[in-house]
Amino acid sequence: MQLSAILLARSLAFIESFDLNPTGASFYPHLVNGIVEKFGFMKFPQKLDDFDETQGVEFLIGRWGDVTVETFKIYRNALQLDTRVSTAESQRIIEEGLAWASSAFGLKYGPTMIKRWGYVSNLTFYSEVPILKASIATSNLAQGLHTAIGKVNGDTASWEPTVFTLHSDPVPKKALYAPFTIQRRADVPFSENKYFSEAPLQTDAHIALLEQFEADVKDPSD
Repeated sequence: MQLSAILLARSLAFIESFDLNPTGASFYPHLVNGIVEKFGFMKFPQKLDDFDETQGVEFLIGRWGDVTVETFKIYRNALQLDTRVSTAESQRIIEEGLAWASSAFGLKYGPTMIKRWGYVSNLTFYSEVPILKASIATSNLAQGLHTAIGKVNGDTASWEPTVFTLHSDPVPKKALYAPFTIQRRADVPFSENKYFSEAPLQTDAHIALLEQFEADVKDPSD
């Protein structure tokens, strides 16, 4: 497996915004102005409708130190921060940002206030291993489809599995996580062996699972 690019490294800190400003002492517009100045965001809330925490108060394209922050959103019960470095970096920036805002604007914050963390990792990679043809049954089905289509119209294009998805059981409770997917990269020829994958995991854990899956497909006896 060869990593091509990290497309999204999202960390979500589940914490109620009311708990950060329990008595309303911190004036929201001043806090927003401070965040924009600290991060240098290029797009940020400017009118009343932009401050709806049910939809997410959104800031776009800024920097924290040497890391570009693609998106920062404030929800009523969570903070979301996206980079293209790693979920560990995104989490670090949330934690450091909260500590900074606590000092600068008098927010009430302690690390134990974050009840849990969530993650979404999107990346692309190359693999010479036929990771989507792990099953003989699916390979036979693809070959059968290729033959059947050829008999209908003479088309000799190859057919292959293009998507593999795992999802948590939505019953009895609503699914809490993004699916784990591996799929052919859109608009890229099969011959380039390029894939896209999404996982509800930290970046490092996502890559480790992909590497293990590739190894298992390559040599299922191990």
